[in-house]
Amino acid sequence: MQETNNISETTALKPKPRLDEVTLMRTILALLIVFMHSFTCYNGSWAQPAGYVEIPLYKWLTRTSFAFTLEAFVFLSGYLFAFQRITLQRVEGFGKLTINKLKRLILPSIIFSVLYFGLFFEYKGVGNAAYSIINGCGHMWYLPMLFWCFVGGWLLEQVKIKDGWKMAFLMVLNLIPKYTLPLQLSAACSYMVYFYAGFLFYKHSDRIKPLITSRRLVILWSVFVVFFVVFRPLRDVLVTNDSQSLYLKLMVYVGNNACQLLYALVGLIAFYGTAVCFTQSHQLSETTKKIAACCFGIYLFQQFVLQLLYYKTDFPLWVGPYWLPWLGFIIALIVSYVLSVLLLRTKIGKSLIG
Repeated sequence: MQETNNISETTALKPKPRLDEVTLMRTILALLIVFMHSFTCYNGSWAQPAGYVEIPLYKWLTRTSFAFTLEAFVFLSGYLFAFQRITLQRVEGFGKLTINKLKRLILPSIIFSVLYFGLFFEYKGVGNAAYSIINGCGHMWYLPMLFWCFVGGWLLEQVKIKDGWKMAFLMVLNLIPKYTLPLQLSAACSYMVYFYAGFLFYKHSDRIKPLITSRRLVILWSVFVVFFVVFRPLRDVLVTNDSQSLYLKLMVYVGNNACQLLYALVGLIAFYGTAVCFTQSHQLSETTKKIAACCFGIYLFQQFVLQLLYYKTDFPLWVGPYWLPWLGFIIALIVSYVLSVLLLRTKIGKSLIG
């Protein structure tokens, strides 16, 4: 999410390459992540706010909006990583890449995690606080995870085997159980398949884009709907399995991950294809470009706003459970966008989220 469609380093003699599909996808994903978090208390991922009422429709709105959102963000990071290496010829060595991503991902994660910990976490000692902050408090977990995806992507490019074998390895890595490792390395093992998929989609975009047609997109979206309707409820069944058999536990874990991998991959490919198709025939509005430019900041700020609204004020009681997520979405989106714009006007802000 930190990677932006910034092409200022190109020479003045050449036309600046544009990735309008990335701009459109980033805008939609920014809206989806705020929407999903606004409704997530109805899915059981967050605590129940005051006046909570179970609303099944809201639970499924959460799940649908989250079906491939984070996977698509990671996909875009891989896509832009390939763009920088292939088109802009910005091929960094391992040391330079690591330092760059520490500054652009780990540093913002630590700064915003300190704030998040102070506002929403219970202090249980220095060790607990340090461990939570280093791993990313709340939604900041995404940033160290993405750091490892860049490191893994760089390392994969040094391995001289066919791309198909690399993808097969990453799919297996996504499916199998993993130990809980610091700095979200375990999560990165699950998301690397989407990062490298994005890398390959840009690498082979000259061959992929001509294949995108309206008919194929309809088929892809239809397959996604079928997969999601079938496999998302199946995941609920799998995670409630309380078998003591180690073999069955392993099968349940792999099956759960396989279900998510299937509908997430199909969904993000359909999403990417739709963005490409749309931007080939339409000009993007200035509003779309502005939201895309603030995408990273919106991600960082929106959960602060929602957590404060839902759990630190009487807002849930004032508006009631049916209006809460809708108004929460509007307020969080506007406030996080404004805060992002203001932060980007400062030198420190540009270095953190620019």
